[in-house]
Amino acid sequence: MERREEEAGLVADTNILISALIKDRSINARLIKSECFAIYFPEQGLKEVEGYLDYIRAKREKSSQSLALDYAMKVILEAIQVVPLELYRHKIKDAFEIMKEIDEKDAPILALAMQMGCSLWSNDKHFQMQKAVRVYTTSEIIGLLEREII
Repeated sequence: MERREEEAGLVADTNILISALIKDRSINARLIKSECFAIYFPEQGLKEVEGYLDYIRAKREKSSQSLALDYAMKVILEAIQVVPLELYRHKIKDAFEIMKEIDEKDAPILALAMQMGCSLWSNDKHFQMQKAVRVYTTSEIIGLLEREII
């Protein structure tokens, strides 16, 4: 499926990228690479992903992934748009206030979604607790795509 100009994008949570990096053919990896929609990720989130590289590498080895992690990372990062902090910095304070009782480390993800006027893509239930932006799980995205195809 090709990305359509009029479609809004989604801001991916870190768990979505980590899942895609662990297994090359996971549904999250396939959705990211499908170009069905624009996927944005905050520049600040890359540090969090880097913190999980040993975990990702260990999981990839256990499941005998065919691609090298560096190559998988390149493919995933080419399929998303990493947004520089300068473009969403002014939303960080508001996002932190919203997320401080939920999970404050996710404030950059929420700040970017608020700035872009996008929904979030996350499988973390705690994101459902905030009401600033709509949150879709992977299952909900699949359901939306299936309805669109039929």
